[in-house]
Amino acid sequence: MDNINTDTIPQLQNWNNFCHYHANSDWHGIWTIYTPNGQEIESFQCVRSFHVSEDGSEINHQNHYIYPDGTKETKTFGPYKKPITRALFLDNSFSWGSTKIESSSNFGFETGFRYKDRRVSVAIIYGDRASLENITVISEHLSTFASAISDIAKELNGSWEGTGKTMTPDWIVSSPVATSFNKLENFRDDYQILHLLNGISIACPHKIETGKEFVAIIDWLVNPDLLQRGIRKYDASGFISFTLETFNITAC
Repeated sequence: MDNINTDTIPQLQNWNNFCHYHANSDWHGIWTIYTPNGQEIESFQCVRSFHVSEDGSEINHQNHYIYPDGTKETKTFGPYKKPITRALFLDNSFSWGSTKIESSSNFGFETGFRYKDRRVSVAIIYGDRASLENITVISEHLSTFASAISDIAKELNGSWEGTGKTMTPDWIVSSPVATSFNKLENFRDDYQILHLLNGISIACPHKIETGKEFVAIIDWLVNPDLLQRGIRKYDASGFISFTLETFNITAC
């Protein structure tokens, strides 16, 4: 039996989650960019293609953009070499982005989820003064571009029960634990709370500061009975963990 470096096993699992949930797929997405106050700036189409090589050693990634004026553009990323990726893939969710707050560069991240043939993600960008600059919501389907649906995330009535798992930057995943549901409005008074289209809600600081801990939360109300929550956590040193919480409604 071949010897396996146990230090790489969590990283390999991360890679395998990437392949299982997201790769060998063409994700047809509507990308909508918002101001910090939730006003739509622009919207366009994009197909994100992730394809695993025949030997499974790398993933090729291309984005095919289609703009409202008919202009098309393709950008190539990677290839990503097994088992190295920029993102943490925790079960069906993923998150990647800036790990430290640096005054000389912008700060941002993307967090997303997959459910059956649907995938959503949110990219949040802070400008060079560390103030919230814009939010991009990406709603994707495997086979076709789908229209945006109205907001169904504002009123979350009933009793919700959930479980949570946490992943650290070294790919270690905690055992699942029971977690209680807390509305985004209850987190912090100084956070920006937005309820957007397709069941997406966010909670994040208006401004980030070096050496100050904070969290950035993305909610996806998949359907009236299922909600997924991704939480990026930062302390004074930088990014420390990504948590996936999954809630199911138990009563009305």
